[in-house]
Amino acid sequence: MCEVFIGREKELSDLNELYVQDKFQLFVLYGRRRVGKTTLLKEFCRDKDTIFYSAEQSNNKNNLEKFSELVFNFYNETNLESFSSWTNALSYINERQKGKRLVLVIDEFPYLVKKNKALLSELQHLIDHTLIKGNIFMIICGSYMGFMEKEILGSKSPLFGRRTGQLKMKPFNYQTSIKFLEGFSNEDKLKIYGAFGGTPLYLQQVRENETFEENIKRAYLKVTSYLYEEALLLLCQEVQEPGVYSAIIEAIASGYTKSNEISTKIGEDSAKCLKYIKTLCELGILHKETPFGEKEASRKTIYAISDFMFRFWYRYVFANRTLVETGAQQAVWLKRIEPDYNSYMGIVFERICADYLSIKNANGELPILFTSIGRWWGTNPTTRSQEEIDLVANDGKDYLFCECKWRNEKLDLSVLNDLKAKADVFTKNRNKTYFILFSKSGFTDAVIDEANDDNSIILVDLNELMSF
Repeated sequence: MCEVFIGREKELSDLNELYVQDKFQLFVLYGRRRVGKTTLLKEFCRDKDTIFYSAEQSNNKNNLEKFSELVFNFYNETNLESFSSWTNALSYINERQKGKRLVLVIDEFPYLVKKNKALLSELQHLIDHTLIKGNIFMIICGSYMGFMEKEILGSKSPLFGRRTGQLKMKPFNYQTSIKFLEGFSNEDKLKIYGAFGGTPLYLQQVRENETFEENIKRAYLKVTSYLYEEALLLLCQEVQEPGVYSAIIEAIASGYTKSNEISTKIGEDSAKCLKYIKTLCELGILHKETPFGEKEASRKTIYAISDFMFRFWYRYVFANRTLVETGAQQAVWLKRIEPDYNSYMGIVFERICADYLSIKNANGELPILFTSIGRWWGTNPTTRSQEEIDLVANDGKDYLFCECKWRNEKLDLSVLNDLKAKADVFTKNRNKTYFILFSKSGFTDAVIDEANDDNSIILVDLNELMSF
């Protein structure tokens, strides 16, 4: 297994760049739980004077007392009474530092604000009149992304305009995730990524001396394993009615992707259901999707599970818990997971291909420099049938159309011809057009010959996908 600190080198470098500027800093770090925020902060603070406080889901008095104790221990003070307010506590630190650099981290900051609504205004006043003159590098960190974006970063927040930097930490893409998976074949690396996602803590559950099957059975299909209860435990930490939220995710995992379908499936009022869906999107568990090129309010809007651990868990674990708990681990693997997994990997592979294109685009290594990318679905006006294009990207009238095939057979010429036909359904109003074919199992000779004769056709196999 690789070392724990993987894949956040740029973020660490950016923090250190800010650190060497001798002035007050207010840095806002946020992202969903388990994504590695605390690991990044501990690595950043490792060789620096630091006060690191993780707020608790308690009342204001209790948090302030524990913070006071931490501060007094840092300054080797004893027998002092706890601070009476956060203003007093932070003023004390600023005074004791006398301009000397200090990293002050308050993790799970939303816990404090929820119990002390005036804290944001207190902090604003303190920054404007006291802290701005000092040399504290203050980092406030939180997991509830909706709260952090509205209450901390939003234009109506008392702290608006005070931050000197911010970072929304996301799960790793496949390129970084596979660094945790040395020793596996390219295909197994992507299959593991499809089950564990890009969350560092989940990837650390993988053992390289076990097969893909063995890892799945040990990590997901044992009642004592870390991931067996993880999805529900996370929901219980984040929301007040985990049962309703769980039902929403289960419905989406079962193929009910439109808001009216979801509300009907779970038997909840549609307005209430949409509110819960929005919360799940803010938590980074779900995301909203509209066909490429259409407005966000499109009637074709659907919802999908963003996090692959949640997607895998609700598709294979939640639905089979009774079987697992009666010792049918092997039967669940043989009858539920193994026969279905190639189908499951279809959406995962599309996301992997989109990540590949985004990386190549950032490096200027594609024939166009696209400004947007996404899936498209709609009606063929001639046949009245539904058509889908796995990925579309464009820059003005220059387009990439992509097909992503996670199949055991080689991709043949019919797939290319179908993609060209679907591109015409999408739009005929285009300038340059390129067709990119992604295939797990490679390509037939006819497709390879066609690509050799036509530079608008690009072929990407597993070796190319993993060549970073």
